[in-house]
Amino acid sequence: MAKKLNTRAAAAKLSWQIIDNGQSLDAALASYFEDSEHSPQDRGFIQELVYGVCRWYGELDAVAAQLLRSPIRNKDRVIHFILLVGLYQLRHIETADHAAVAETVSACKQLNKVWAKNVINGCLRNYLRDKPEPKQLEQQNQPEQKRKPENNKTLSIEALSHPRWIRDTITKAWPEHADRILTANNQRPPMCLRVNRRQFSRDDYLATLSDSSVLAHADPYSDDGIILDKAVPVTALPQFESGACSVQDTAAQLAVDFLAPNKGMTMLDACAAPGGKTAHLLERVDNHANMHALDISERRCEQLHATLGRLDLDADIFSADAAQIEQWPAPKDGYDRILIDAPCSGLGVIRRHPDIKHHRRPNDIQTLNKVQQQLLSNLWHTLKPNGLLLYMTCSVLPSENEEQAQRFIESHNDAKLEKINHPNALMLKYGVQTLPGVHDMDGFYYCLLRKVDP
Repeated sequence: MAKKLNTRAAAAKLSWQIIDNGQSLDAALASYFEDSEHSPQDRGFIQELVYGVCRWYGELDAVAAQLLRSPIRNKDRVIHFILLVGLYQLRHIETADHAAVAETVSACKQLNKVWAKNVINGCLRNYLRDKPEPKQLEQQNQPEQKRKPENNKTLSIEALSHPRWIRDTITKAWPEHADRILTANNQRPPMCLRVNRRQFSRDDYLATLSDSSVLAHADPYSDDGIILDKAVPVTALPQFESGACSVQDTAAQLAVDFLAPNKGMTMLDACAAPGGKTAHLLERVDNHANMHALDISERRCEQLHATLGRLDLDADIFSADAAQIEQWPAPKDGYDRILIDAPCSGLGVIRRHPDIKHHRRPNDIQTLNKVQQQLLSNLWHTLKPNGLLLYMTCSVLPSENEEQAQRFIESHNDAKLEKINHPNALMLKYGVQTLPGVHDMDGFYYCLLRKVDP
């Protein structure tokens, strides 16, 4: 069992591992909690601090630069994150000032950096006295040769807490919506559930939640969706372990409505892990389908098995590259339905995965574009005549979305664009797009294609 850290020390160490050392936020938290003893309340607080530092890193870093006499040395960078954890408490959540300062300072000793206690104490107390704001700090904190003008526009705190390239790319793609997208990216998303209609109607499960004092309401855009008034641990959800519901955003739930599967169909979920959409397809047809689910990662295939096992659903799961058809036994007569939830930048789900801001790089997009093209082109050959293929991403970038669809349709005379009746989205020439902050759900793109005689 690892040494038990106080909540601030744990959050600082995890934030450092995620932002500086490239660990996945979900994986870092899961690994830490598996090997440590914390109460459910402390776990929730650690998670709040880590998510908060990842979301607001740009703002917090800019404030820290004002408070520190000199930057923290690289070998002591965890101290910098102790300071950010303290600032997050003082700026964004209702922690008593004295508790935030005292407990954050004590994290220095827990992380074997006793010498830094005076530094952190002084910075946090100076912050409480002077309350510096970060709006004009980004330019000051960049090397002279890297500074670029911002068209004399004062950056919002939300915009400042995004890497410049993400901010600029979103603004170029959606100039009329950029402010709302950037603001939504830094907000806590609602906890959304998908009711397993094999076990409950939505109304019945809402009543069950109410009986358990979990306040919730029906999702206005998804037939199977419920939105909680306040997030709770899954252990607080009635019959969760026996498959009554799953946690899934509205935008992801809609994929099954667009594919409209029927019992007895042969279906492929090409990039399936962790299995939410695979499960939803099977729930919709009462588990009566020949379902193939692929993921390139064996570890993620284990997640697939766990997801389907909890829900008592059946699928043939293969660890395979969906762009290499020879790697799994695709049916000779093809699939009736194919779902491609393609690898993408993830810029539509930053509010749920704020570590994307720190891990994604501009040159990733071109690499992902090639993968998306390969998936569309190669999997199209496995679709039956008159079958449907849904191409979707959790991105808001046209190069991953509408431009991919347009390129594919124009080069395949047997591909017919089908109309999608989306309840709340931008209707594009090729497909539909949701945007966080604009459409009450995560940012997703969908394009539905039917194979026809050329």
